[in-house]
Amino acid sequence: MPSYTDVFGGANIYPSEISYSSVALTASITLSWPEETSTNVNLATRIMDVTPSAINFSITLPDATKSGTGNTILFNNKGSHTFTVLNAGGSQVGTIASGQLWQIYLTDNSTANGTWQLLQYGATTSSANASALAGTGIVAVGAVLSQSVPITTFNSNYTAGSADRARMYNWTGAGGTLILPDPIAVGNNWFMYLRNSGSGQVAVDPPGSIQIDGATTLAFQPGESAIVASDGTNFYTIGFGQSSTFAFDYTVINAAGSGDLTLSGAQLNRVAYRFTGALTGARNIIIPATVQQYWIDNRTTGSYTFKVKVSGTAGVTLATNERGIFYCDGSELLDADTAAVGFPIAVNQGGTGATSAGAALINLGGTTTGIALFKAANKAAAWTTLGVAQAGNVNGGTY
Repeated sequence: MPSYTDVFGGANIYPSEISYSSVALTASITLSWPEETSTNVNLATRIMDVTPSAINFSITLPDATKSGTGNTILFNNKGSHTFTVLNAGGSQVGTIASGQLWQIYLTDNSTANGTWQLLQYGATTSSANASALAGTGIVAVGAVLSQSVPITTFNSNYTAGSADRARMYNWTGAGGTLILPDPIAVGNNWFMYLRNSGSGQVAVDPPGSIQIDGATTLAFQPGESAIVASDGTNFYTIGFGQSSTFAFDYTVINAAGSGDLTLSGAQLNRVAYRFTGALTGARNIIIPATVQQYWIDNRTTGSYTFKVKVSGTAGVTLATNERGIFYCDGSELLDADTAAVGFPIAVNQGGTGATSAGAALINLGGTTTGIALFKAANKAAAWTTLGVAQAGNVNGGTY
């Protein structure tokens, strides 16, 4: 069987190829190929003289899959304003300034957007189009290059690489790790942005013995963010941390029931917590493994154990109506004050230095007679202590 040969090849052959058109660009338009079924009056022609009446107008190219590679359009800007050429998906292909001629030609038609190249005509000095120069961290806006910070949300461990230059990663999960690339590989001036919008700590971990801010790892707590930059040897942060303004915060949480109650959402990152409700069994309040201060007031009812802890740790136990100040060091909840008070408290510290009333009276300077008089239950006992008879006799004498 003889093989089939496409004798036409190359670009599609349209019913009628239009070589030239003049466009008065008074609004953004979308072009179409000159097909039989096309009802669009804005046809793509070989040569297009365009006269934009104002700035910010654009011309969107047709669907690249409906044409063949090598198809060309020559744009001649005869107006006084710059216009932008976009692909079918709305991404910028190039900008055509006043008085310039640019030929745009198709090199890949496998997608609707296609791949388009630009070639400037009539330039005595070659100049690059902004769209052709745009790269990581840079985007073409009109005829100029501007900064670009693409944002990626992630909630599981991630290893950054050279392609993440100038990107922002926004953490939304519980505890996790961001592994930085080899600074030698990415070089001096590589950088990325990181924000922790999640509920747990994000550990930023450089490879091997490489350091970040002088340490082998750096923890980002919820709400913290920074730029992470490389000098080709180590990493450093810019603007790391939260605002130094401290606001005391208080919340009441109904902890009725039993088992584990994991704090989440608006319950996180508060300072003072009051727990209420009737317990039906042992209750564990699970807090995240992040650095945080906790003022805890247990107002629950029921004769069951009430604990506050990081999952997998012992935590602290509070009895009903008991309050305490604690802190989490990033791993477990700890009592903020374990200094023991010595009993009995010495007299020079405001105490009595004794554990009984009699000893306290003596420590406070009381004598035998004075103590007995102080402890006398009535006048008769007091007179007896003083050796004075009720009739006025003292030691047998009459006065």
